[in-house]
Amino acid sequence: MNFKKLIVYYFLFFCAVTFTQNNRVIVGGVVTDSLQNPLQNVTLIAKPKQQNIKIKYAITDTKGYYKLQLKKGVFYQLSISHLGYNSINKEVLLSENNSTHNFKLNTKKENLDEVVINYKYQPIKKKKDTITYNLKSFTNGNEFKMKDVLNKLPGIKVDKNAIKVQGKTVTKLLVEGKPFFNGSTKLAIENIPADVMDKIEIISNYKESELLRNLADNEDLALNVVLKEDKKDFAFGDIEAGVGLDNFYSLHATLFKYNPKSNISFIGDINSFNNSSLSFSDLSRLVGGSSNLFKRSALSNTLSSFASNNAERFESVTRFSALNFQKEFSTKFTISGYVIYSNNDIVNKSSSIREYLGEEPIFETRNDIGDTDNSAALFNIKFDYNPSSSQKWIYNVNYIKNTTNYEKESISNLENTNQFFTSVEGKSDSFSHNLEGYLKLNDKHTMGLALHHSITNSNSTDNWSSNTVFLEEFLPLTQTTNYQINQINDINAQRFNILLKDYWLASRYFHLFYNIGFNYKNSKIRNDISQVFQDNSRIDFSELGNNNPLTLSDLNFGFGIKSKLGKFEFNLEAKPHYYRFKRAQIKDTNFFIEPKLNINYKIEDDIDLDFDYTFTNRYLNDLNYLENLKVTGFNSLLQGNPNLIDERSHNFSLYYSDYENIDDYFLDFSIDYSINNPVKNNSITQSGIYRLSTPVILNLPEENLSFNTNYGLIFSKSSLEFEVDLDWFKTNQVINEDVSIINSFEYLLSSKWLLKLTKNTQINLKYKHSGYQVTSDEDSRSIENTFSLNFDSKFLKNFIFKTDFSTHFVKNFSDNTLNYTLQNLYLGYAKPNSKFSYSLNFRNIYNNGVITTNSFSSNLLISNQVFTLPRVFLVELKYKF
Repeated sequence: MNFKKLIVYYFLFFCAVTFTQNNRVIVGGVVTDSLQNPLQNVTLIAKPKQQNIKIKYAITDTKGYYKLQLKKGVFYQLSISHLGYNSINKEVLLSENNSTHNFKLNTKKENLDEVVINYKYQPIKKKKDTITYNLKSFTNGNEFKMKDVLNKLPGIKVDKNAIKVQGKTVTKLLVEGKPFFNGSTKLAIENIPADVMDKIEIISNYKESELLRNLADNEDLALNVVLKEDKKDFAFGDIEAGVGLDNFYSLHATLFKYNPKSNISFIGDINSFNNSSLSFSDLSRLVGGSSNLFKRSALSNTLSSFASNNAERFESVTRFSALNFQKEFSTKFTISGYVIYSNNDIVNKSSSIREYLGEEPIFETRNDIGDTDNSAALFNIKFDYNPSSSQKWIYNVNYIKNTTNYEKESISNLENTNQFFTSVEGKSDSFSHNLEGYLKLNDKHTMGLALHHSITNSNSTDNWSSNTVFLEEFLPLTQTTNYQINQINDINAQRFNILLKDYWLASRYFHLFYNIGFNYKNSKIRNDISQVFQDNSRIDFSELGNNNPLTLSDLNFGFGIKSKLGKFEFNLEAKPHYYRFKRAQIKDTNFFIEPKLNINYKIEDDIDLDFDYTFTNRYLNDLNYLENLKVTGFNSLLQGNPNLIDERSHNFSLYYSDYENIDDYFLDFSIDYSINNPVKNNSITQSGIYRLSTPVILNLPEENLSFNTNYGLIFSKSSLEFEVDLDWFKTNQVINEDVSIINSFEYLLSSKWLLKLTKNTQINLKYKHSGYQVTSDEDSRSIENTFSLNFDSKFLKNFIFKTDFSTHFVKNFSDNTLNYTLQNLYLGYAKPNSKFSYSLNFRNIYNNGVITTNSFSSNLLISNQVFTLPRVFLVELKYKF
């Protein structure tokens, strides 16, 4: 769809929305006292004389202003009342589209006895598993979207479009208690308008139904948006268009309609300056639907080609549209679902220094520029049937289709400068459906049944070419002037899962639960490698390719006991697994018992200490079990190893939280330790920058120790937060058959100070110090210090000014120090109660060209400079309805 057609479609959508509002009358005005002072919190109730028309009401704001949306040609009994003033009652009939009615209330003459109200207003409340933020205590009206609001709430952190609370990541996002795009966080925080939200609720151990209270394994942390009363049965949204210099543009539309029986949400976006609408974590939540009984890992899909890369881009055009709906046909039957389409044209450009660790370290400088054209469509529908209060059935269907075209040019400089070209064309589709039922048999037994089935197909063609020979140590290449390697990939996979679970309230002192399950998957991976010559003739390396079927079945049982003793709650579970595994003519069986222990000590009502222990096993990604080679890049190959089995891990965690005085302070910390043995490693055969990775299972333990804490202080006009995050990893490294141990240490220290300077002005100051240290034969270290500021203010009544600023000081693995600064500016204008607003938007005002990152993976240290979009200037117009 070209840009002109998209403009026409949005124009038709705009006209349709406007037409639906023609039978409505907007009544507004100001309520004052006898001295013409505006009165706040005056209640206005419009009661229709006709039946089947809803009562409307409004409450005046700080300026005494109110707004009612009534039906044209209907008689209303209008009542205006306020404590200490004489009420006004009058009958009105409105025929104009918009009208202004101001009212004056006179003070009551009678004397009142003194009334003493003992009430402490709490901006944050904690009740059992729910924390509630009253948003008017933290916002000042300068917020546009939900993300702006969350950034001002103490104890809540938005990081890379993930929402973190109490050191944990929000896994479900709800609006009025109903999932928003199956709990998508990025779609919510960047599209839900800030001015429709009344409260934010953080719900621990969220369950979709009370029947799932004891059945479900997934301990979801949910964030629920509570809408303002006048938005709970109302359509709202906005259309925003922006144009700028150098062909930058944006067009964004949102529409939300909520009522107790149904809701619908639409999001549409096209832009040319790096605004992506969907993150990888969102996609992981959307694809495959959701399950309340299966663990998420059991239903995972390969999604990397679908989600657009959220890294900084050199050039970018993103197109996105999404529709979410829910309809309650009766108290027993509800249908919900969503449809998403995404198309991205992305150019990434980077320059990096790469150090390949080994006996003799190898240093490579590389310049990459890649062009990706990716499009995908996703459909999901869910049927929810509740025949009685003791029974619930859910059937969910999900389908995704994806196509990708990718081209990259790489210039590598080691001893000589060489040029490499990469080209990938691929497509995939996936279908899955789930059936789940929950049944309360009697007061003591609740049973759950879940079935899942999925089919995935993907195929792609990879091409690598260069005027110099490459991978000759691993492939039998024929000498020529231009070298080209072609690889055809085809993957077919199918999964089936079934689980039956029963929860038994055996006595007041302990509960029992048990389950039986069966998991099955089969896949077939095929890849053909060949060398292509300039006359399009080729040599097939048929002996190096793969045509591997793989099947894995898991018959499992589970038995557990849950008991409470004083302030302690114990949860002990054992789950035996019997595996049958077949791959590459190898068959074997495996028996494993998976234990799980949880102890919760409730020190006080809102002070908890949790301990968890699990011993788990995990089979590897199917590619690890290949018989032969798979080319993974112009300088890398994978040699499969069908002799591998599973890896195993002991995991310990301790979590403490104190939210007893959450309106004054909060504290949480966690300590996690894991030891993996046996564990998978990659045995690397290194030749210059070219390497062959072979997965192996080593009986050498690998360890990870991490510590995280968050502490916050809340004052009347400010809040102060501190975070410490420490991670230590001990891993094994195998390079050219030489085994060594690598210790890596990653840390983050950060602080945030949010201060209300005036009623309309806020400032948010942050400091972050992070580092990464890798110790092997020699030490390598990277450090980054970041200072950032967010400021927003309303001035001259109708103007809003906002800016975000950050300056970064980076020391890379080569001990080079780099500095860059990013700043965006926004200036907006809107008259009170006007549907239109106007703004100037400046992005990257210093025209910073690069962002520096440092990373470590396997035996490779990378100091990377990512080239970004230039300075962007936009003139924007927004219509709000």
